[in-house]
Amino acid sequence: MGGCERSVEDRSKECRKHTDALCSPFYALHITFYVSLYLSFIATPSSGLTEERVIDYVIAVVNDQPITLRELENELILITIVNDPLITLSERGNELTIREIKNLPNTVKRAVLEMLIEQKLMLQKAADIGILLWSWGKNVNAEIQAIKSGYPDEALFFEDLKRIGLEYQEVEERLRNDLIVKELTVRQFRSSIDEEQINQEAPQYFEQHRSEFIEPVQIQFQYILVRSKPEDAADLQTQAKALAETIASQLKADTTFQEIQGAYRDNPLLQVEAEPQPFPIDTEIRQTIADLEINEVSQPIPMPEGYLIAKLLKKESPRQKTYPEVSQEIQDKLIGEALQKQRKAWLAEQKEAADIRILDAELAKIPRQNLSMSPTQDQD
Repeated sequence: MGGCERSVEDRSKECRKHTDALCSPFYALHITFYVSLYLSFIATPSSGLTEERVIDYVIAVVNDQPITLRELENELILITIVNDPLITLSERGNELTIREIKNLPNTVKRAVLEMLIEQKLMLQKAADIGILLWSWGKNVNAEIQAIKSGYPDEALFFEDLKRIGLEYQEVEERLRNDLIVKELTVRQFRSSIDEEQINQEAPQYFEQHRSEFIEPVQIQFQYILVRSKPEDAADLQTQAKALAETIASQLKADTTFQEIQGAYRDNPLLQVEAEPQPFPIDTEIRQTIADLEINEVSQPIPMPEGYLIAKLLKKESPRQKTYPEVSQEIQDKLIGEALQKQRKAWLAEQKEAADIRILDAELAKIPRQNLSMSPTQDQD
């Protein structure tokens, strides 16, 4: 499926999740995933962001290494707008501002600060055992290129960075830190994982959680996106809507997607996906498309990025996956949980021995949260 179709539907799905409250006090995803998400969704003017982020100061020290207010605010931004935010956002969704983030409850800030303390301890340990903190340029660049690939051009990537008030070097540093933490986790704890025990537990896990391994209904559809944004001039929005209605009528009259693509080849408003891959019904838009009859063409569906006209080609029933299909996934999950458990215990010991000082008076009032960092995925 084309990249734009993914952004149209998946971004809408994630934006809706911003109104969900997190059931646990802290949760973070793999950095590549949530950096790409926050760069996609923030839409607050850059002036409103930078104005609130002028002052910076040290709020905590971990073995003589500082954690600054800006580091905390960056992490708050990341976590607030990822898949499962720490707070329930307003109906305005992408209009969250830095001022609102700074006004989050101190318990939330303290929880995130605890994560940064844990990260600092792991980075210090990495340096001690010879994991060079500066030698990750190639890996970091690969991660950033993966993020950029989700944008039509590089300029939009940097535009989003400016809009959110984040420096490019801060993205590089955050990605590098995550890679180092993953590497340290593998070196420090992977050898102590009992592979035989994992192999024995995996089939049992499958039998006890079979419902987790059902392949959902899959749909296959062609689509045309007529680009139109809320900030476009009124006449351009009217033009895009009329064009979408015209194209929908043409498709309903048996004009093919390839013919539409040829007829409007030089029209910059159009993106055509004529040869799609199957996708699960995991967004409201895909559900709308799934409700069509086979070979039926939809009316233009309003989207944040314009109007989507889709033709349903195929719908497959859900299917129970077999153990061989998911055995590696289960083993990776069990290994990840074991690594997380060992890392949590190690961090608890490190915190007791470390010189940790909370310099922010308000955050210092809140007792240390015994929180752990995000589960590391794909440790193998």
